[in-house]
Amino acid sequence: MPTTTASAPTGAAPATRRPFMYGYRAMTLIGASLVGLLAYGAAACQSMEGGPVRSAAEYAERAAQTERAGDGTLNALTPAPVRKGIAEKQGDASCVDDFGFDGPGVTRDEAAYEWSMDFASRAAYRSAVDHLRATWTARGLKVKDIAGRPGAGMPGITTTDEHGVRLSLVPDSYSGEPVMRADGGCVRHEYDPTYEEEDSGY
Repeated sequence: MPTTTASAPTGAAPATRRPFMYGYRAMTLIGASLVGLLAYGAAACQSMEGGPVRSAAEYAERAAQTERAGDGTLNALTPAPVRKGIAEKQGDASCVDDFGFDGPGVTRDEAAYEWSMDFASRAAYRSAVDHLRATWTARGLKVKDIAGRPGAGMPGITTTDEHGVRLSLVPDSYSGEPVMRADGGCVRHEYDPTYEEEDSGY
């Protein structure tokens, strides 16, 4: 009886070709990743520089918006203070060009204000804090507690409003007296002396 011998395979099976769309998708993902990295790098660089350069008018509007937010909060305190101070412009040592990013005609200012005040009693101040906390919470704002000086019995609270202005009713860290603060942040902007003459927050 004749024997049959199985023939050995003549070669490996041909490799399966990947569809064209596979390579296209890979290139798309790589391209999207590169765009994302470039965008992240640009944002990080801008953050180091101190943010975009705003116009003088934009800074003046931010300063006015910040002052209105603080003044409105102060006037709505319940019970009301027996004395309300005027808005005093505040500065911040961190709002400076430490690395020389700002070119000619560019400056930085802190859109921040502080109001001093007196209440009839510490109990009245604590009631005002509680009422303001309830008001902010009702607006959907996140309220944080700020501890006063040890043993002083003067609590404080802070929040950030819908326009990004940080508002605080706190005892001053030096005098212990209550103050209202509104901080719209450090703004990098073009310098225009006409706004300084008009007392627009410069």
